Amino acid sequence: MRAAEAGGERAGRERLVRVARGLEEGDLLARGAQVVQPATGEVFGADVLVAEGRVAALVGTGAGARAARTVEARGAFLAPGFMDAHVHIESSLLTPARFAGAVLPRGTTAVVAEPHEVVNVLGAPGLAWMLEAGRTSGLRVFASVPSCVPASGFERGGARMDAAEVASALRLPGVLGLAELMNYPGVLGGDPHVWDVLDAGRGGRVDGHAAGVGGRDLMAYAAAGVHSDHEATTPDEARERLRAGLWLMVREGSAARNLEALLPVLRERPRRAMLVSDDVSVDELLELGHLDRLLRACVAGGLHPADAVALVTCNPAEYWGLRDLGLVAPGYHADFVLLRDLQGFEVLETFVGGREARAGGVTPPLADGGVDLGPGWDRATFEVPEHWPVMEVHPSQITTGVGAPGSGDARLVVADRYGREEHAACWTSGTGMTGGALGVSVLHDAHNVAVLGGTDADVRAAGRALEAMGGGVVVVAGGEVRAHLPLPFAGLMSDLPPREAAAGLAGVTAAARALGCTLPYPVTTLSFLGLSVIPALKLTPRGLLDVGAWRLLPREAKSSPDAPSARLERAGG
Repeated sequence: MRAAEAGGERAGRERLVRVARGLEEGDLLARGAQVVQPATGEVFGADVLVAEGRVAALVGTGAGARAARTVEARGAFLAPGFMDAHVHIESSLLTPARFAGAVLPRGTTAVVAEPHEVVNVLGAPGLAWMLEAGRTSGLRVFASVPSCVPASGFERGGARMDAAEVASALRLPGVLGLAELMNYPGVLGGDPHVWDVLDAGRGGRVDGHAAGVGGRDLMAYAAAGVHSDHEATTPDEARERLRAGLWLMVREGSAARNLEALLPVLRERPRRAMLVSDDVSVDELLELGHLDRLLRACVAGGLHPADAVALVTCNPAEYWGLRDLGLVAPGYHADFVLLRDLQGFEVLETFVGGREARAGGVTPPLADGGVDLGPGWDRATFEVPEHWPVMEVHPSQITTGVGAPGSGDARLVVADRYGREEHAACWTSGTGMTGGALGVSVLHDAHNVAVLGGTDADVRAAGRALEAMGGGVVVVAGGEVRAHLPLPFAGLMSDLPPREAAAGLAGVTAAARALGCTLPYPVTTLSFLGLSVIPALKLTPRGLLDVGAWRLLPREAKSSPDAPSARLERAGG
């Protein structure tokens, strides 16, 4: 810390001490509150005195504390501001400022963004943009550095980050550690690039991402230096991760919903657990809420309210080393939320730094990250090899199943959007699509173009519509656009107000359902059908990937063992 900054810190702390002792009035007094203290599991009456943007003292109600401004809590519950320890802001389809507008009224005051969506499109400048946009959003936006750009050797996005770039990014202000290490086969198999990136992150937090990994492989993954995992879907998987010393992130988002299944583990009050949203769309944020809805589910499922609150306050703050966040206590940042009750968690007011939270700020410009399908797209056809298995799509998980060839009902096409003119197609089941096409430029993690359903003509029309918008989501039928939502920020995000963006997305969802789609959140589910590190089958522009076997399936069913088409294409090959 520079001398001038150190001097300012000292002066502020000295005033905080005087206010705490009653020698000087504070800036804000929240009077008559019921304070939720997750560190002790208590709820007790107190007045909360704030100065210099921090809590100065908790004093007895009516003890005569003085402040320039008083907020009458009138018995409302005052809890620490909620923190999402792992979230992809881009998956909301909103820029950081607009995301803040959706979550601040829900009590969220801080997030640790994992911006590997925009980084896969634009590289390290995408991380810098996320931090800059976060600083003016009204929300405390921290970040972790994407560890797998691309997610694996089977994917090609718009950028690649090597270990040197990761090491440089880890030094940026606001960066807290290395983001989810998704390429677990690379960790277990000793991939030099993966281990170079892991080495760059040593000394700080390293988030994990080990879908389906268990037994000795999970132990080996943790032994590599990973600290957490958010891919547990069953109580046994959750307990196995806790026993391996990993922090358990219980995920409940739009694409993967694991909270109900893992509530039995949370009722056991594990010491190292937290709640995260991971990926949540704008319509769900507005309709159901953010971390507040997770808290409602926890309390309804049998957790004490203070224990539930700990999962989104002091626990994530401890995990990420944010020593001045996560509690309403002297010296901590005055980030807190007033709640009507501890069952519905209805938010009355949110405070950040002792001031009523307001989303705002101008979203900084972002370098072009649109869609380029190339001139050959207008003549492209999308045949599926007859012997390829069918990708079984699950409505509430990001994992997929494996069906017998010939059993599918909707074709999926994935095409490179960075001008390389590669594409592949497979059959899916479980989506309900019977006509027309749903297209997106949000396809984790390389963010190529994906089109579900449709004739060849509809697929081509959807691709060109996405290209014209600079990225987004679109529904096409009979060659005509039925609904669309432009996402001009890297082909991932909109700067529309949340309700306008949600209305656009609702129009797309309604148009997809009119064509037979039965998925609750079709855009979010579709966006995960290309992620090469999530079992069991995923589609990339290079072909259909068997994630468990870590291979691209050959396009030809029968050939001699020595023929190139029969050889398995492996990561980096």
